[in-house]
Amino acid sequence: MPKKILIIDDEEDMRVYLETMFRKAGYETRTAVNGQDALEQIRDYAPDLITLDILMPQKSGLSCFEALREHKTTGTVPIMIVSGVTGHSEFFDQTALGGPTVFLEKPIKPDVVLSRSKELLGE
Repeated sequence: MPKKILIIDDEEDMRVYLETMFRKAGYETRTAVNGQDALEQIRDYAPDLITLDILMPQKSGLSCFEALREHKTTGTVPIMIVSGVTGHSEFFDQTALGGPTVFLEKPIKPDVVLSRSKELLGE
């Protein structure tokens, strides 16, 4: 059974890009347009990896990250933060990240995203 990846990004182009890349690599994917949408989806979708944008409407990436870490289903799920915000790791308390977390800046490189995803998934 393929590993499941939840892609959270408000930009449709980025969601489609990541979804296509992960599916071609053999993963099952689901997308969310913002943090609130993602939190609703994890009720019935237990991802093995989450990609998360920082700047999003409704529920920001920061508050979504905190909610994902507090949720029983996703508390230890690896999160790959994919953001156009440079120096975005400064927004996060490094001691309170909980679970594996990787930061990648946009524009992303597919080979880097896939290799880091495999590391986080233990492949």
